[in-house]
Amino acid sequence: MKQKLRGRLLLACVLLPALASCKKPAPPPSAETSAPTVIAFRVTSIDVGRAVGADKRIAQPVATFGPRDTMYASVTTEGAASAAVIAARWTFQDGQVIQEMSETISPTGPAATEFHITKASPWPVGSYAVEISVNGVPSGRKDFTVSK
Repeated sequence: MKQKLRGRLLLACVLLPALASCKKPAPPPSAETSAPTVIAFRVTSIDVGRAVGADKRIAQPVATFGPRDTMYASVTTEGAASAAVIAARWTFQDGQVIQEMSETISPTGPAATEFHITKASPWPVGSYAVEISVNGVPSGRKDFTVSK
């Protein structure tokens, strides 16, 4: 009888720790299953030039235009937005507004938006700027000149 009891106790001593170790702890979350980093929508650059490519970007940025040039602005952005209104305000000298325009975009990543102005008669020589806003919030400015 004592041997049966000893055998049972020995069996319990061997099996209980083994059974307790069967439960596996949950693995820590891996980098692959983590949520992706969301980049807030923002303007990353404003360039001006005499032409834009098919990608709506300025190939050769300039700071000085001629009196008969068409003036282009390319606004590059990153991030996502369901509907972002990008506005361009073109000004002369002390803030005199030449023209205002806007585009509504719905980007899901890096994007470029193009604006341009032209004039039938020559542009007056002087200082100009294009001011960019997103949803009414100022987002940057690019200064340039027109010379003969």
